[in-house]
Amino acid sequence: MATEEAGAAGKRESWNPFQKLESQAESLSAAKSGAVVGGFLILSYLVQIASVYWGGKDTFGNVGLPTLISDILGVVSAAFLTWRILVRQPLWASIVVGAWFALELAMKIAAIASGMQRTNVGYVFMFAAMTAAAVLSVRGSWKLRALRRSAD
Repeated sequence: MATEEAGAAGKRESWNPFQKLESQAESLSAAKSGAVVGGFLILSYLVQIASVYWGGKDTFGNVGLPTLISDILGVVSAAFLTWRILVRQPLWASIVVGAWFALELAMKIAAIASGMQRTNVGYVFMFAAMTAAAVLSVRGSWKLRALRRSAD
């Protein structure tokens, strides 16, 4: 019986943002899904840096040193938040990553709507998965906070 519980505790159920979170292990796994969203942000800013460095402009057409510096700051900030989510799972970090991703998503949708960027079905699935992971991370961090407070 204890082995089944230990196996179930280490196993991620899914990225369903509405799954039931009861145990500390489920909540911890859910909270850490925010690190995937942080990793996505890091990757997207690294692509922008590479585009500015080698092409002279980012994928939105922005040019210059301020664009490069802001993209570097984006990588550093996203890496810090991702690290915090992996190490401690604070609610504030999950909320910031989720809000940051929502802002990025809104900008991407606006760029697609204005014709500055193109999209395909893969983007839709990726954005849906990242949104689910962000919501799940906030829920998991919230539950962990409640569990930690009740243990004190």
